[in-house]
This record gives sequence, structure tokens and C-alpha cells, in this order.
Amino acid sequence: MSKKWKRILIIAGCVAGLLIAFSLLSNKDAGVIKVSAEKAAVRSITETVTASGQVYPEYAVKISPDVSGEITDLNVQEGDSVRKGQVLARVYADNYALDRDEASARLGQSQANVENSKAALGVQKAALDKAQQAFDRNKRLFDDRVISKAEFEQYESDYIAAKANYNASLQNIRSLQAGMRSSQTGLVAANKVLGRATIVSPISGTISSLKVEKGERVVGTAQMAGTEMMTVADMNTMEVRVNVGENDIVKVSIGDNADIEVDAYTGRKFAGVVTKIASSVKSASGTGASTSTTNDVTNYEVRIRIDKESYQDLLDPAHPRRFPFRPGMNASADIKTKRKDNVVSVPIAAVNARVKGSDKSLTDSKKEAQEQQGKNTNAPDENNKTGDMEEVVYLVMKDGVVKKRIVKTGIQDINYIEITDGLKAGDEVVTGPYSAVSQTLKDDAKVRVVPKDELFKVK
Repeated sequence: MSKKWKRILIIAGCVAGLLIAFSLLSNKDAGVIKVSAEKAAVRSITETVTASGQVYPEYAVKISPDVSGEITDLNVQEGDSVRKGQVLARVYADNYALDRDEASARLGQSQANVENSKAALGVQKAALDKAQQAFDRNKRLFDDRVISKAEFEQYESDYIAAKANYNASLQNIRSLQAGMRSSQTGLVAANKVLGRATIVSPISGTISSLKVEKGERVVGTAQMAGTEMMTVADMNTMEVRVNVGENDIVKVSIGDNADIEVDAYTGRKFAGVVTKIASSVKSASGTGASTSTTNDVTNYEVRIRIDKESYQDLLDPAHPRRFPFRPGMNASADIKTKRKDNVVSVPIAAVNARVKGSDKSLTDSKKEAQEQQGKNTNAPDENNKTGDMEEVVYLVMKDGVVKKRIVKTGIQDINYIEITDGLKAGDEVVTGPYSAVSQTLKDDAKVRVVPKDELFKVK
């Protein structure tokens, strides 16, 4: 036999051996599912609710004028620090100025009328005294029968008339004095209204927003909503207002701690605490709405105060007007709603749902239900009920098969979930691939545990 043929036979033998070995390996792995696995372990788990929102000052006051008119003085700019009671602006309220002038004129007229009436009253009093003296003297003469009755009655008539005139003048003065007091009240009210044209800061803080300029005309709140001129905010106390879904809001409590991330500070976390939770449903279109509804999902507003100690290094004592956070900055928060220490837990990916009493997944259950409904349109979709499902994990046994284990779960974080019943520390459970955990795996299925990075490697 030539060397050429020997070489061919050797190569053919090697190829045949490889084919036989590959065949044996293929038969060995036939029906075996490659999975990743991890042992249940005792851990500390912190349940969190994640939500996004914006940064705002915790205390902020929107300022609108009480009166309508033209802005004649504007004493601040955006970013200025102000103190409580400081004059921010003045509005020339021409209508109210006219009202004040008219009230002042009415008061002056009332005072003049009172003075004139008092002078007239003095004359009336002198006439009354003279008439009374004549009446008294002539009454004695009449009693002594010195004068006739007709003469006495004339003096008596003069006295009665003088007394009536005096009393009428006295009553007129009282009426004029009441009118004068009313005019005084009107002037005080007019001055008070006109005084509202001077706008002062209700709190100490920073002008975080300025929406008007000198010379603009503004509408007062006495007539309607009023023009929003500016916002004064306490920038030393900031908060994040986030929207939490209705399924998670029941987990959140006032006093819960939170980790806050602000987009402007990438990779930085700030500490916070929940201070307020919306408790009533309001219209999402309102400016101060405490809830919002988007695509049939109701979100409740939760306010989280940012701990100043967690950003103390961002404050510059040399520039006290520079603040690290500005209203409207985007932020997210992980609210720590519950923490448990020393609990048995497994990766979240290990827990899935199966139809009670079987290995059917939710997908299989729905598929069978749809097929059944296709045959009988009146058949109820019984298998879609969530009450028919149970939480399970698949334990990896020593002989390379898996066993379904029904478990009860508790709280979870982003990676692990608490197992309250059904497992003990050290039990090895299947964690992937997702298709196997959620659908493929059955009781007594054969598996081969491999590292996660080898799950999808092709030989």
C-alpha cells in the first residue's frame, strides 16, 4: 500500500473518531437544558420605590399685586437675596389713587360742614338762652297778672321755636359727624388699598423667578387671578417632588429615607427624607395638583427634602448666593420603604409563576385558554385568573435534574427577593436563562449548570 493511501486512511480514521465522539456528546446533551444557578443565601434586603421628578425649593411664595396698575418701581433682579418686609416693587394704581383723593375730598367737606354747623349751633344756643330768659321773666309777670295771657303766649311761642331750632341744629351736627366718621373710614380704606401698591417680600429668601419689567401693567388679585410678578424662595431648603404610581404609593411613608440623584451631578447621590405624601386626587391640569393621571395610571406626588449635609461640599461660603440646585432640575429618588436583615433570599430572576398544580407557565395557560375559546366561544377564560397562579423556583438536584418548589416571597430590592417559606440557605436554584425559568423548565427536567456568560455560547 502506498504512503498516499496510508495517509488517507489515517485521516479518515481520525475524522470517523471525531464524528463518533461528537455523536456521543450530542446524545449525552440531548434533552439537557443549559442553565445558570445560584445558591439561596442570608442577606439584608432594602425594598425601594423608584420615582422621578424635579427639584424645587421647599418654601416658595408666588407674588401677585393686590391692585392693578403700572409698575413704577422694580427694586430686585432674579437671583437677588431679599429679607422679609423688603420693598420689592411699587405699582401706580391710578384708579385707587383717584378713589383716595375723592375720599380725602369728601372728608374735608364733611369736616367743613361740621364746623359750620357748630358755628350755627352757637347762634342757636344764644337765641335759645335769650328766649328762655324772656319766657321765665314773663311767666312770673303773667303769674302776677301783670301782663295779659296773649302777651305771655307770644313769649312762650318764641321760646318753643328757639328750642326746636336748637335741637334741630344739634341733630344736624350729630348727623354730619357720623358722615365725617364715614368719610374718615373711607379715606383709611382708600389709603390701605393704595398702600397695597407697595409690594413687600413675605419671607426672607431669593428671587428665584422674575416675570415682569418696570413699566408693565399688571392685574391685581382684587379683580381676578392677578399677574404673577415673581417668586421668592428659600433656596437653603430644597426638595425633590416625584410621582409615585398608585401600586407603590401604599408602601411609602412620611419619614422614609431616600437616595436622590440629580441629573446635573452625574454619579452623585444625595440623602433625603420623605416629608409629604399626596392624600387626595386632584386634577392633573392644575398647577398645584397633587396627583397626575397618564395613560390610566394614577401618580401621587411625594415630596422628599434633600439633606443639606449631603451636599455641604457644594456650598461656597465666599459666594452665598450660589446654590447647587436650581428649581426645575431633573432628579430621581430611590425611596427606602422597608428593610429586613438576615433573611433567606434568591435572585429575582429565579422566581416565576406557574399554574397551580402543574408546570404550565402563564403563557402556556393563556395559549390553551385561547385555543379552548376558539373551539367554544362561550367558554370562560378561567386560566387567566391570577388567583390560579403560584410562585415557584426550580432547585438543582445532585443528579442533574430540577425540582419545582413552591415558595412564598416577601420584600425585594433591585437584585434579590426575600423567600419567607419554601427554601433554606444553601439551596441551589435556577436563575437563567429567562426563557427556561419562565416557560421551558418542568419538574424533573435535566439541566447542566454553566456560568452565565456561557449560556448562549455556540460550540
